[in-house]
Amino acid sequence: MLLPSGAILLGQYRPLDSFLHRLDARAKIPPIILIMVLGLLTDSFAFYLIILFALLLGLVGSGVNLKTLVRNFQPVLIIVAVTFVYHLVFSGRGTPVLVELFGFAVTSGALASAAFFSLRLILFLGIAFLVTLTNSPSELAEALAQLLAPLKRIRVPVDDLGLILFIALRFIPILYQEFTAIKQAQMIRGVSFTGSLVDRIRKTTSILIPVFVAAINRADDLALAMEARGYRSGCPRTFYTRAMFGKREWIFMLTSGLMVSLLFSLTR
Repeated sequence: MLLPSGAILLGQYRPLDSFLHRLDARAKIPPIILIMVLGLLTDSFAFYLIILFALLLGLVGSGVNLKTLVRNFQPVLIIVAVTFVYHLVFSGRGTPVLVELFGFAVTSGALASAAFFSLRLILFLGIAFLVTLTNSPSELAEALAQLLAPLKRIRVPVDDLGLILFIALRFIPILYQEFTAIKQAQMIRGVSFTGSLVDRIRKTTSILIPVFVAAINRADDLALAMEARGYRSGCPRTFYTRAMFGKREWIFMLTSGLMVSLLFSLTR
């Protein structure tokens, strides 16, 4: 079953031709880790907004239509809205009250916290979208295994971690396809997913059980297939493809890392 036209999912690679697609995955991981670490340390709105703007340019420059990107970000906005409401209710005590809605006082501290943590969540999800869009799961798994290769000396199962990452990313679109197929089968049998928000959530939640059952069955089949093909944890492994880490990758990694560090210093 194919994904709907224009669909972009976390973990769904789109084989296009752009600068970020041609870039080695190992050159993207260190700047991304730096952004995430500094994003946890900063309390600057400017840092988040500038990085988000750069990520948007990267996504559009990688061949993603802006309208398609907004449409595929809509499910994410539900998580962002829950985060926003949570901090609006439970944060900012003792700060000035801005307005009262339905007997509830909205404080300046609560509004600032809600906006800040929502931006942080959007930033992290945007990074995940960009990385999985421009690199296949196998490329990301191999890049992680190669970057963490020195940890093998202290018996860290680096290859197994890469395999776990590959399977996790690969299962996201598969589970989405399974969810869509079950939902369409329910609609053919007369189940309506319209109505109030509570009814739609209840009917959609009922689909999760067969999706989890299908995921467990797929995981069991995958384990048997790996065992039949002779996979053994901890054994020396080779790579099907050899990525070249050249001058272009060094320039991108060092330049982006320097710019992010400078932005953090200027906005903190």
